[in-house]
Amino acid sequence: MQAVGADGQEMTVQEVLDWMQRTHGWTVTMLLHGYTMLYDRGADEETRTRQLAQRLSANLEDAGEPRQRELQLTYVCEGEDAEAEDARPPLLCSLP
Repeated sequence: MQAVGADGQEMTVQEVLDWMQRTHGWTVTMLLHGYTMLYDRGADEETRTRQLAQRLSANLEDAGEPRQRELQLTYVCEGEDAEAEDARPPLLCSLP
């Protein structure tokens, strides 16, 4: 997917989750890039609010990862357990 929002900027985590819901009907409970947690629905409200508002690469930069133009994201959907993330294909995101 092209991870470019309506404003022409890199999508936020919320925009990606909305796209996944709209396009595939998936309610995502966890979104990860490797071992870096981008979103966890089980986190406290303040953490979730911060995660949803961040641009995709913000957490990665905070974790010291170099800026990337393509991200491979894994995810867990509502009703699945964490092992199910291996059963779904990764979401490939191209950043502006």
